[in-house]
Amino acid sequence: MIQLSYLDYLAVEGKSFLHCLSPGWKIAGMLLVLSGIVLLRNPSGLLLLYGMLLSLFFLCRLPLRIFPLTLYPLLFAVLFIFVSGFQGRFILLVFLKVLSGSTGVVLLLVTTPYPLIFRTLDRILPSIFVTALFLTYRSIFILINVLEETRHALYLRRGFQWRHPWRSLVNISNAFGHLVIKGIEASEKMYESMVLRGFKNKIHYRGE
Repeated sequence: MIQLSYLDYLAVEGKSFLHCLSPGWKIAGMLLVLSGIVLLRNPSGLLLLYGMLLSLFFLCRLPLRIFPLTLYPLLFAVLFIFVSGFQGRFILLVFLKVLSGSTGVVLLLVTTPYPLIFRTLDRILPSIFVTALFLTYRSIFILINVLEETRHALYLRRGFQWRHPWRSLVNISNAFGHLVIKGIEASEKMYESMVLRGFKNKIHYRGE
């Protein structure tokens, strides 16, 4: 399982050309990626965007062990399969949009130390919004940790079996509910520990 400290290490110690770019340029590039995700309505355009992001991933010679981080959001995108009525084109669009967004975010996080990201954002966005983004960033890794524990529990208890699809679907639904509850509980504990250490809904940077 990927640890948050490992991503921080990659962001600080990396030597690729993306690491050398200023945080402002990389955030601007991420905004362009998000604009493309919102505006593009055809699979070919989204596939091109995703291909470009994948190319950047490999050009930067990032460790392959972090690549699964770009795939985790697909677990939530699966819900759109049922909403769409199993329309192939819509499912492909959703998956490509999710993959493009998650790959862009991972590229930003592993090539830029997170204090620089949030310090740059704090210059152009309200402090309360930047704080919410910071808490979300930390909560994502808590959620990934709970997801791994839930997956192991399902595997050890044989909660998913192809020969029993209905029972497996019920188990997965229960596991998803457990994931949401445990994720909320872990996030609340994280926030409470930050408050006990003096956090007052504002991030302070070195030099302020």
